[in-house]
Amino acid sequence: MRSYELMYILDPNLDEGASGALMGKIEDLMNKQGVEVEKTEPWGKRRLAYSIKGHRDGNYILSYLKAEPTAISEMERRLRVTDGILRFLTVRMDEQQAKLERRAVRTGEKGQARRQRKAARTASPPEVKAASPAEASADSDDAKAEAGAGSDETKKES
Repeated sequence: MRSYELMYILDPNLDEGASGALMGKIEDLMNKQGVEVEKTEPWGKRRLAYSIKGHRDGNYILSYLKAEPTAISEMERRLRVTDGILRFLTVRMDEQQAKLERRAVRTGEKGQARRQRKAARTASPPEVKAASPAEASADSDDAKAEAGAGSDETKKES
């Protein structure tokens, strides 16, 4: 058996008793198909992103299920023709969980490589020898002498 998540939206015009009766009818339908309902969470009335069948609001219901794929396809077929259900979506949780685990491994590897690079940079910073003022003036005098010698040669050639 596989784990699934079923989200369905009920007609907002149904009163609380009718919504409860429809939820019970849907759970009975699932049990007849061999679907095991682990937990059902009514989320209440919420605004829809866009109008569905002329409705701007809907009663959201989330159910966690365990079932075989053939039972899920039959359940979805029956949900399509049930009055009072505006929309539904069934998601297989096994695949979703596997994707999340793969993503965690990838980000963990990237983070570990990043930490290693950072540790390598901070462990051995390049050493720059600071010149003393006397060495700096001696180097600048040598550079002036070389520059002056080269300019005399260019003057003689012209």
